[in-house]
Amino acid sequence: MTNPLIGVRVTTATLREVARMEAAAEIARQRARELGRPVLVSITTRVGLRDPLALFARGAGVTHNRFFWSTPAADVELTGLGAAWSFTPAPSENRFAASAAAWRQLVSEAVIDVDPNLPVQGPLAVAGFRFDPDQPPSELWRDYPLGLLVVPRLLIVRHGDLTTLTVNGMVDERSSTLALGAAAARRLQALIGLPFRPQRLPTDVQVDVSLDPDEWKAIVADAVADLRAGRLEKVVLARAVRLRSAEPFDTAATLDVLRKNYPHTFVFAVARGGRTFLGASPERLVALRHGAVAASALAGSAPRGKTPEEDRAFAEALLKSTKDRTEHAFVVQMICSALAEFCDQVSALESPEIMRVRNVQHLFTPVTARIRPGYDIFDLVGRLHPTPAVGGKPGPTALAWIRARERLDRGWYAAPVGWVDARGDGEFAVALRSALIGRHEAMLFAGCGIVAASNPERELAETRIKLRAMLEALGASDEMIG
Repeated sequence: MTNPLIGVRVTTATLREVARMEAAAEIARQRARELGRPVLVSITTRVGLRDPLALFARGAGVTHNRFFWSTPAADVELTGLGAAWSFTPAPSENRFAASAAAWRQLVSEAVIDVDPNLPVQGPLAVAGFRFDPDQPPSELWRDYPLGLLVVPRLLIVRHGDLTTLTVNGMVDERSSTLALGAAAARRLQALIGLPFRPQRLPTDVQVDVSLDPDEWKAIVADAVADLRAGRLEKVVLARAVRLRSAEPFDTAATLDVLRKNYPHTFVFAVARGGRTFLGASPERLVALRHGAVAASALAGSAPRGKTPEEDRAFAEALLKSTKDRTEHAFVVQMICSALAEFCDQVSALESPEIMRVRNVQHLFTPVTARIRPGYDIFDLVGRLHPTPAVGGKPGPTALAWIRARERLDRGWYAAPVGWVDARGDGEFAVALRSALIGRHEAMLFAGCGIVAASNPERELAETRIKLRAMLEALGASDEMIG
């Protein structure tokens, strides 16, 4: 006999898991009958899988909806496959408030069966949002709406040496989608315990700069003129680079490169339809755990040195740079002010630190707080996005300038992407150092904060540095772009 939950030979323990599924489904049917609508059922068990990226890779043959999240420094990774439930806010709604309300209702009515001894358990929603809700979306981002919450049918979470599998499904009084999650688990049973073996990166990648570098520098010069005239205090400008390859891009291989080379970032991927939006962001927007709030101010950049001495010299120059310190102070001030609306004990370091990643170093200030009762992570995300590090200051004026002059649909680039769990805890990164990848084509994004003292040539050079992470992870190099 085979266990329909994880597709292994039945033992006394797995018989208990089958009984848990049947009992939870029966409770859900009764609840759905009373409410007059389907109810989420979520069942978590411990499994022996060691690498969630293996499921993300091979899950491509099971579903077009996949999610991957990795915080290597914290030794946490998760993969979500399929969609048991999803929510997209209407254009007329406040997308963050509407998402919060939909999630609260779903969880409050759900039947959640967990082992209290497991630290990672229960349903989780993958979440992402467009950078600018007022910019009409292009065909490029057709699968990435204004806002999106998805509860995966299967959720694999590895936290250190512990790995859990959560099966989610919607149950009404007559039917259940739990069986679909169980069927997917059976199809993936061969992956349990198998290591991840990525394919090689493409070797024939061609680069197409979407906007000529001289044209982009001209836009920067226009921004500097408006900044010096006092019409703006700061504006963040992005540029895009398109890659093409005769060989298909392997997004799992790209993620593997990113998690190895950038262990102090948030490595993420959201696969929708035939595309995958992924990246390795150094910037946390906000995290909430048991009432404790953590955010990051990340603004002001410098290259890494070729020697330890040169690296230190670049860092010292960054710390002494009036232009970069001013830009950074904008971001710290805004984050603290925003958190104070919903939190107590808001605290930030008086002076920034240096955050070093493989290809660039940044001015970095961590910010902490305690959330007040009655508020949730969507309140924090909605208030913080967009920070001056990705939009500008004043915020509405900077966004209008970007919308009119940048000549780019950012889609989910530089926007919040992350997850929220049934307790309301979660984590969102700012989707930087990222790319939207199709089978043979990828669009890469990078941006720079422009202030009155900015130099267009130096800003262009900074985008090359920031693009390097994704270029290398896709088999290209920054020498191929202008």
